[in-house]
Amino acid sequence: MKQSKKVLIIAYLFPPIGGGGVQRALKMAKYLGSFGWEPHILTVEPEYHVSLDHSLLTQLPDDVVIHRTREFSIGAPPAAAAATTAVSSKQQEPDHVSLKGSIKAKLFPFLKQSKKYVLIPDDQVLWFPYAIKKGLEVIKQHQIDAMVSTSGPYTNHLVGLSLKRKTGLPWIADFRDPWTQNMHRPGIAWRESLEERLERKVLGESDLLLTVTHSFAANFQKKFGNVIKRVEVIHNGFDPEDYSELTTIQGDPQRCTFIYTGIFYKERNPRLFLKAIYQLIEEGKINRDSIELKFAGVFDYPGYTENMDCVRELGLEDVVKVLGHLPHQQALVEMKKSDILLLVGDTAPGSGDYIPGKLFEYMAIGNPILALSLPGESTAIIEKYDLGQVVNPASLEEIKSGVLALYEGWQKLNGMVPSTDGRPSTSIYERKTQAGMLAKLLDQMTT
Repeated sequence: MKQSKKVLIIAYLFPPIGGGGVQRALKMAKYLGSFGWEPHILTVEPEYHVSLDHSLLTQLPDDVVIHRTREFSIGAPPAAAAATTAVSSKQQEPDHVSLKGSIKAKLFPFLKQSKKYVLIPDDQVLWFPYAIKKGLEVIKQHQIDAMVSTSGPYTNHLVGLSLKRKTGLPWIADFRDPWTQNMHRPGIAWRESLEERLERKVLGESDLLLTVTHSFAANFQKKFGNVIKRVEVIHNGFDPEDYSELTTIQGDPQRCTFIYTGIFYKERNPRLFLKAIYQLIEEGKINRDSIELKFAGVFDYPGYTENMDCVRELGLEDVVKVLGHLPHQQALVEMKKSDILLLVGDTAPGSGDYIPGKLFEYMAIGNPILALSLPGESTAIIEKYDLGQVVNPASLEEIKSGVLALYEGWQKLNGMVPSTDGRPSTSIYERKTQAGMLAKLLDQMTT
């Protein structure tokens, strides 16, 4: 029997809520064994991360080895500090504990504000020295044949760069998002110049640049083509196994339910969509009692209330249901129970180059999608595979038309899920197929 080769996947597996990166890294690891590669994952201890979905790790087969390491911590926020020093109401808190908590409470806001000038390229750089040490141990002990670093965070690529220099192993740098061409940048000139130099080193010394959209690939080539050795695209995707138990789940046939799963922020918010729903109800085109809007994930970031304020101003409290953060499988159940899957894209320049990870989950669920997205890669996929309606996220009238078309389609089907027969195959977006594509690249690099 042919012995498997071994790959080290460098992946900081605990990003904030909405971590599509966790999905990509873990799903690649899950299926690489089927293609002759034994995955070893280098990641961080989860002890300081509270908004996590540990159920994803239980899906990994036994041949996936996870190597964990600590990270340096500069202190917890006041709430976390308070939680770790809490005492019962019958005890007197010692003076030194009280003083320590007070110092942390005063120091944390300063650290939070100053970190963009210190933690470069991202907050996870504090993991870097521990990752290097552990990575070298794993490479030597397990005789690793190749490496894959996947970002964000971009610190993962700095780990890959250092390990490449120390070991000479073939290395794939996988970018799920652009780095210095990202539309979300700090706006600090000297920092951006430094990060551009770091990115150039990563792209110049990696053996292959892998990314998730053809637009990203073209942009990398345009900016760094003189140093990049090779560029390939493997899209994000979905794992059909995650959906196998959802086939019998049904929603409320009396209500047309829209659902959004993910994070809202300045460039991506639901307020124009909410206004469209309000106007359609007021115009009598939608029955208020037959529509429901569900939002899972981050509806408003802590300290902000703009989206909920909009709900109240429009009087939609009885229509909107905010579910908060849900474990992945529970979120899938809510999607399956819903009739329309809402995709709200960014409106910043360059947004069309991005494909939201949730698009592939929606693709797997199979229910119609309403995409409030600028023209680009994601809208091309929706239109090519006949997945739903695409509307201009800045056009109230287009949003109303899209909502109404899907609502009337739901009415005609009496709440039944529309058939997907006749749609083009989407197998290229299945995680196992994509793991096979990655394995092929690794084979090419190690033969």
